[in-house]
Amino acid sequence: MDRETNIFQKYGSGIWLSIVTCFMLFLYAPLELLFLNQDEFWYDAYQLIPIMFFVFVVTCTASITVFVLLRKWSQTLYRIGLAAYFTVMICSYIQGNFLTGSLPLLDGSTIDWSLYKAQNIQSYILWIIVAVIVTVIYRKGKPQFLEKMIGIVSICMTLMFCITVLTLGVSNHGFEKKLGLGITHKDMLLMSENQNLVILLLDSVNGYTMDEILRENPAYEDIFTDFTFFTNTMGAYPATKYSVPFIFSGQWYENDVEFREYEAKAYAESSLLAALEEEEWSIGMYSGGLLADDEGKARFVNLLPSKRGFNNNMLFVKWQLQLTGFRYAPYCLKPYMFVYLRHLVELKNPPDGETMYNWDNVDFYNKILNEEISSTDQKCFRFIHISGGHGPYIYNENVEEIPSEEGSYEDNIKASLTITREYLNKMKKAGVYDNSAIVVMADHGSSAVSCDYHNTQNPIFFVKGINEKHDLARSDAPISYADLQEAFARLLNGAGGDQIFDWKSGDQRERRWLFYQFGEIDHMVEYMQPGRADDAEAMYETGRTYDR
Repeated sequence: MDRETNIFQKYGSGIWLSIVTCFMLFLYAPLELLFLNQDEFWYDAYQLIPIMFFVFVVTCTASITVFVLLRKWSQTLYRIGLAAYFTVMICSYIQGNFLTGSLPLLDGSTIDWSLYKAQNIQSYILWIIVAVIVTVIYRKGKPQFLEKMIGIVSICMTLMFCITVLTLGVSNHGFEKKLGLGITHKDMLLMSENQNLVILLLDSVNGYTMDEILRENPAYEDIFTDFTFFTNTMGAYPATKYSVPFIFSGQWYENDVEFREYEAKAYAESSLLAALEEEEWSIGMYSGGLLADDEGKARFVNLLPSKRGFNNNMLFVKWQLQLTGFRYAPYCLKPYMFVYLRHLVELKNPPDGETMYNWDNVDFYNKILNEEISSTDQKCFRFIHISGGHGPYIYNENVEEIPSEEGSYEDNIKASLTITREYLNKMKKAGVYDNSAIVVMADHGSSAVSCDYHNTQNPIFFVKGINEKHDLARSDAPISYADLQEAFARLLNGAGGDQIFDWKSGDQRERRWLFYQFGEIDHMVEYMQPGRADDAEAMYETGRTYDR
């Protein structure tokens, strides 16, 4: 007993400081991120905890070993090590929990770190102040007091982290086991000899930017021969998460229920999907953000059971550590911690014999270049969502990856046009173009500025009906994504692109748009647009907000 007491007296502060720091960075931080963003991650706590617990054990053991060795060499070295480690722990805790409001978003947009000079200075000030306080306590001849204080604070913070993460898990359904379903490529290039409806969704492409590019480059206009381009299209939301379920349902989400409940209801009550199911169409949904539930497994040909776990544990740990560092590290280190959240999908184990769908422009382009379209008698619906104009801006018009500092929003759109041309040519070569109704659209527009979701209300919308033949037509009819359910129904019944909307060029109309800033989705602001969709200055707030 005396020996155990002596060990605790000699190493207790180092042990507890190691435990709280490693727990905070390698368990608490990843679990908190998961629990607060359940809809953003395909994996659950039961997949994350074993891997990150192993990281916690290894790092904590290594940390305790260092403290033991320091204590054996010199009590002074041991206490200096404690002081330095404690400074890092406290600064990381404050940085990761109280100085995160201005963090740039991990939505794939290129981050201009020169815009964060104030935050960088603030971070330096924090670390200097804490280091000075700890040093003063130590130098004032109270190292023993500092050692005891570190032990007590570490124990209290460990308990706090445990209670907090358990509370977050329970309140956010964090301990529910997620279905092991994978969104695969299965049947993506399988088309019907009878009738097809294809929606190619190019993420984040503005109608007004696309119109400028087409007018400046006639070769791009030729891609959309037979299509009608609705230049005055009003979307519904500024980002993908709510836009796609709205496209399929026409039901507005107003923060009145949990998003997962709304999303499930939107797909379950989609008039488009119901009509396709009634006529026994083959339905393929190729989108990284698709709701993967049991009902989807029954209706979507490419949603298949997959193995639980990750196909690369080391890469998963690396990206988790980068995510933690992006939040907890000082600002000067954050540029080295960037990770695009959608890349985590690449770590999902595919079902046997299949490959996981990846919305990356290059991935889809290579697939249509290297594979042929096959045919079936069954009618086919294909919804294909690719990154399109979405940041980072790393593609040229030949769909080759380039350094982000050399790319631009317009380059990404030109890459999207190259992909669209190749896909439509593939359909023509396979003889399934004429018998297909085709929509090329975006879920929303883009401000082309990192972390700015204003001025995204005017997405592209091109449409071609079955056997439709003419030069590219333009219409400035004031349409809205609220009109899409009727438009899709008319397409299925053989209507041409200029016949799917009741609104015509020259009509006047007010259209609704719900704005939220990415990362602040619990607060929505209602706008109305009485003018053209691309005229952001004409929009006005109604005074209605929707909060959770």
